[in-house]
Amino acid sequence: MKKRETYAIVGLAVLFGLAAVWGGFQLKERRVAEAQLVNKYNGAFYESLQRTKNVEALLSKGLASGSTDNMDNLFADLWYNANTAQSSLHQLPMSHQVVAQTSKFLTQVGDYAYAITKRDQGKKLTERDRQTMSELYKKSQDLNRELGGVQRQAAAGSFSWTEVRQGLNRNLSQGQLSGADDSFRRVDSQMQEVPVLIYDGPFSDHLERAKPRGVTGKNVTAEKARSNARDFIDFKGAEVSKVNNGRDADGRIPAYSFEFQTGDNTRDIITAHVTKKGGHMVFYTNPRSVSETRFSESKAKSLAQDFLESRGVKNMVPTYTIKSNNALTISFAYEQDDVIIYPDLIKVMVALDNGQILTYDALGFLMSHEERDLPQPKISIDEARKKLNPDLKVQSERMALIPTSGKHEVLTYEFKTEMRGDSFLVYINAQTGGEEQIFKLLETPNGTLVL
Repeated sequence: MKKRETYAIVGLAVLFGLAAVWGGFQLKERRVAEAQLVNKYNGAFYESLQRTKNVEALLSKGLASGSTDNMDNLFADLWYNANTAQSSLHQLPMSHQVVAQTSKFLTQVGDYAYAITKRDQGKKLTERDRQTMSELYKKSQDLNRELGGVQRQAAAGSFSWTEVRQGLNRNLSQGQLSGADDSFRRVDSQMQEVPVLIYDGPFSDHLERAKPRGVTGKNVTAEKARSNARDFIDFKGAEVSKVNNGRDADGRIPAYSFEFQTGDNTRDIITAHVTKKGGHMVFYTNPRSVSETRFSESKAKSLAQDFLESRGVKNMVPTYTIKSNNALTISFAYEQDDVIIYPDLIKVMVALDNGQILTYDALGFLMSHEERDLPQPKISIDEARKKLNPDLKVQSERMALIPTSGKHEVLTYEFKTEMRGDSFLVYINAQTGGEEQIFKLLETPNGTLVL
């Protein structure tokens, strides 16, 4: 008996020892994983902070400059920094509601810069342009001041990104705020009074105020909208472990807002807005980080096209792309009777590691889409081609409906051209033969910028 007891004691000791070693190993692995995650969040926060500082500096340079020679480069830099700041912001473990206004502000700054470079073609900024830039500059100062406060709180240990991530799941059900959530809500509150930007660009608030033409059908319940969202979102096999149901969403179109937590990872929250009328997906976004690129851009375009068609979104043509953080965003425009309808815009972001659709944004499409009664051209494409500068070499041509200032649209011939190594898009009015727009195409490592 004594031997058996001794063996039992030794056996238990060995088991306890092995359990302790295994537990210690697991604890070490968890700490390493947590450290890597914290480093990723710190990197995203400081990248966003640096880019917003760049936005402020570039706006101040634009206001101070008396020359137009470098304006295109300045606004291109402004566009890039605003978009990069927004991308980094969405990598943080924050819900969409917490950073919605800040994200919108960065979108407006970037798209305003983009639209100015397209419209002015080297001309001096108007007094109205400078007034808007001045307002944006003041808001960027407010944003950087508030973000500096968040930086100081993080440095002082008032919150940690690990606690934010762990608390995100509890916040969904209990409405509690982490320190970072509370800090970013204060940041976001400073962005509530962003000036309305009146410009002929891809994110034009004055156009968004129009009645949404593409929202059709009968009103749906929150349960039906949630079901539509689950069927629409590309979860890529991930299990939905929790859903925050059907709050009213702030936006141009009355919608329900949902948050889907995927798997056991509390930082993976997919936010979606579904219209109350008709149950249409306005947008959804999956903020997961993409660590590598495995898919080509052509493959990503094909996957995005297949995604749209599988969701019943037909006749969409890819136009321009931008690559950032191992993801490709493709802008799609509607095609009717062989005419590209540029106002009916949908943006799709594809993860280049596994082809997952991370973001779907159909706000422009839902605001503008309807079957148009397109006018018959009064001049032929051959006649329109003769209106071009003879030094331009035509590479491709097609018909396009383009937006103008206000709520107007005009039927044009779109010519992609080349001259002395530079590429241009030229739009000739199909009714009058006049030149409506001319844009310079700037090829960058991340995609094509239209200036």
